[in-house]
Amino acid sequence: MASYSTEVFQVSAGEHADLTASIRTALSSSGAWVNIEPVVDDSARIEVPGIFAWFSARGPQVPVGTFHSAGPDMPASVGLDHGTGRDAGDRLTAGGVEAPGDWGVKQDHPKTGLVWELHPQRVDAEAVVTLLLEGTSLLCPLAVEGWWTATLNRPR
Repeated sequence: MASYSTEVFQVSAGEHADLTASIRTALSSSGAWVNIEPVVDDSARIEVPGIFAWFSARGPQVPVGTFHSAGPDMPASVGLDHGTGRDAGDRLTAGGVEAPGDWGVKQDHPKTGLVWELHPQRVDAEAVVTLLLEGTSLLCPLAVEGWWTATLNRPR
């Protein structure tokens, strides 16, 4: 079983150098990934309880953004797990959030989210950060406070 080190940190809308650095760190470590989730008022969350979540046609109410580094048999990827239903890519575009043209959409699914594949040699960490921050904000139905909780997960 693999062992991972995890670093948890806060990111603000105006200062995201730590998140950019984490994306770059993940790029240099096969099997590493970064997750971010907007900070919201927890009392406003309405999650589907227990086993009923398995049968729900939607992902989590508060979106989770993920960057996953490339592996030997897979490209790097950026994903947004969200609960906004079908055609999240269209909602992002309508909201002015665009993925770079060389990112290929792998899936846009109401339950498992929106995922892009990236060529590992052409990953722009700033573009990844922008999409993760803006995408999770736009797809969050709750008021976003301008902060995100981020984790950098690396194999030991």
